[in-house]
Amino acid sequence: MYIVLESNKFIGFSLKEEEGYKNIEITEKEHIDFMDQQSQGFVFCWNNKKKQLESIKLNEFEYINDSGEIAKDTEAELKHYKDMLLILKRGRVQLKKDIRDFEEFEEDTAELKEQLEIKETEIKEMENKIKELEG
Repeated sequence: MYIVLESNKFIGFSLKEEEGYKNIEITEKEHIDFMDQQSQGFVFCWNNKKKQLESIKLNEFEYINDSGEIAKDTEAELKHYKDMLLILKRGRVQLKKDIRDFEEFEEDTAELKEQLEIKETEIKEMENKIKELEG
């Protein structure tokens, strides 16, 4: 089994040596260990200084850039939070309608009002995250 590198960047594994690429032989056990790590959400990066393949656990919206450094995709993160904010606001509108309907029929609205307070808090937190990212 081989680790395959192109321009000192990890591109994958191969059962045989690949022509035109740098091939580093590894044992079957090492390959199984790497596959186990990958199944747990780790990604691989070739460390040029140590001359070895390393597994890295990236956080959400992180990626390894062309320089081999961990970077954050703030545009994707911002879009995600804006989408979540829209969903939360729609939920708030629905809760307000439900409260109005329940009050019209003189039903208990305490639980709905509690849910609305929670939703308002979530909206405020999401707006703060967005402001921080746009910052």
